[in-house]
Amino acid sequence: MAERIDWIIQYFGYLINEYGFHVEGKDFTPQMMGNAYVLFKSAKIGIEVVIDRNQVLISIGDQSEVRDKWSEFSDILKYLAPSEVPYIFYERTDELTWDEAVKAQLSRTSSLLRQYCETMLKCS
Repeated sequence: MAERIDWIIQYFGYLINEYGFHVEGKDFTPQMMGNAYVLFKSAKIGIEVVIDRNQVLISIGDQSEVRDKWSEFSDILKYLAPSEVPYIFYERTDELTWDEAVKAQLSRTSSLLRQYCETMLKCS
């Protein structure tokens, strides 16, 4: 399950390859339902991607501030794209494993971040 860190880096790799971010921190906690996080930072912006109980969440902020002051991606998306649903939390079914559900969320949220926050990413 530690591969969840790798999944985050894979789906959000464009932050590193195209916008100059680097991985500042990462962790995987198997005893906490396989929770994982990766913290991407640029000179100005921090982006934390978390898998918490099979749900993908993102927070964004001025990297010089404490993370408690960062904004939740859903709040940012409400401002930038009010009609867009920020998160879709897929459930495990007979046809969809938890890993597939998490990967679908990572794919969707990474695409939304890129689509609606590109101006911010370029300024980082």
